[in-house]
Amino acid sequence: MLSLQIMAMMEIIGNDSMRALMAEGVRDGRVSHAQMIVAPDGYGALAVAIEYACSVLGIDRGSIFSCPDLHFAYPVNTTKDIKKDPVSDDFAPQWRQFVGENLYGSLRDWYQMIDIENKQGNISIREAEKIASKLSLKSYGGGYRVMIIWHGEKMNNEAANKLLKLIEEPGEKTLILLVTADAGAILPTIASRMQTVELRRPARSDIEALLQERGVDRDTAGVIARECDGDVGRALALSMGQDDDSPYGELFVRFVRSAFMAKKNAGELNNLMAWADDVARLPRESQKQFIQYVYGVFRAALMSSYGLEAMGRVGGLPQGFNFASFCNYVHSRNIRAIYDLLSDAAFHIERNASPRLTFMDMAVKITRLLHIKAV
Repeated sequence: MLSLQIMAMMEIIGNDSMRALMAEGVRDGRVSHAQMIVAPDGYGALAVAIEYACSVLGIDRGSIFSCPDLHFAYPVNTTKDIKKDPVSDDFAPQWRQFVGENLYGSLRDWYQMIDIENKQGNISIREAEKIASKLSLKSYGGGYRVMIIWHGEKMNNEAANKLLKLIEEPGEKTLILLVTADAGAILPTIASRMQTVELRRPARSDIEALLQERGVDRDTAGVIARECDGDVGRALALSMGQDDDSPYGELFVRFVRSAFMAKKNAGELNNLMAWADDVARLPRESQKQFIQYVYGVFRAALMSSYGLEAMGRVGGLPQGFNFASFCNYVHSRNIRAIYDLLSDAAFHIERNASPRLTFMDMAVKITRLLHIKAV
């Protein structure tokens, strides 16, 4: 695992032009008091937020946890040790470790670290009150006070309304950086009052170079960079032999095989029900990650079916699965409906619907769509 010292010195991957604009704004004294940094997990949104905060505060990345003017908030929940009203400060040691070892880590990685995988993390009204209290304090350094809110889409309505007040009535030299993977889930009245920074997918060549710097041979680095689709966190995990997508690939193939057999054998519906039960046993965040994985497989299949093989590759599928054959069943007549079903499933899982019913419904409907002929 990477130490904080090593990660603090590690070059941030990609988005050079956007980061240069942000740095130029700091030099010119143009710092908007509320900014929203948008990117999927693994693209480096937290790393960019920390880099920007350090620039505003005039500190180096190795000092982020010793600077009294830099604060963090992130999704948490109760644990066996913290049974009531959890807030970010209760998990400060784990957060230091997470940032030090896994700066490009996902929300699921964070939930694993604090052992709440079977629960939804959230940013509560009590957390929002803590944020307000910290931002009301006088700056120790005489300059800015900065609050980084990681995965701000996890705020509940009460917390969001509290944050809205802080944004509408900001204190002098106060900077709120809201990092999110889902800008659409942010309260519109908040989003409309924040300067939005959208990060691009890190280039494959940059990820390859990073992996080679860490001792991965050129060919392996190329394969990993292609499979991770811009997710630097996953690329680092794969380079250390931690392929967390392998169970997703197995689950996907089980579903597809039952889906194709169901047309001739109604008994396969029982296998789909057993499959839905198995997916439902995953932690809630893993269920959402699985839906994203399935989306990626269908996207890759669509690209390949139209001759864009270089864009249509996906990792984690077990050996023996005929991906080329599967691609023939993904086309313009069914892909939009498949995407809609995946989006609906993610929506329902996010809102704590029954995972068993959600995945069973999704599986049956996608099964029908896969039997639609291309022409």
